[in-house]
Amino acid sequence: MSAEMALWRFERGDATATEIQDVAREVLAELREPGSEASAAAATVGLEPADVADARAEVTDGEHGAEPILTTIIVGIAVSAGSKVAESLWKDVLWPRIRRRLGARALGLEKTPAKATEREG
Repeated sequence: MSAEMALWRFERGDATATEIQDVAREVLAELREPGSEASAAAATVGLEPADVADARAEVTDGEHGAEPILTTIIVGIAVSAGSKVAESLWKDVLWPRIRRRLGARALGLEKTPAKATEREG
C-alpha cells in the first residue's frame, strides 16, 4: 500500500530541522511501544496502532533566505492510512511532544494554511 505524505511549511523557530526530525523519530519509535505516552496519546485521539505502524516523518529545511530566520522548515508525515491520520498524528501526537522537548518556539508560524499532500510509492 502506498503512503500519503502530508506536508506543512513553517517559519523557522528556535530548533533546527535536524533537532525536530530527531524528536519526531523518537516519538514514532515510542508509538511501537503499547504502554508509552505517545501510544496513549494516539489512542486518545482515535488513532489505531495499525494506522500509525508505518508512519514516517521527514523534516527538512525549505527555502533559504538571506537571513537564517527566513529559512522555512518543511514537515512531512507519511502514513498509508491517509492524510487525516497524518494530520492527527502531527497535531495531536508529534507536535505536542516536539514542543515539550524543544520548546514552544521550536517552529515558527505555519506558512501555508492549506496542507499539501502527495502520494509515495
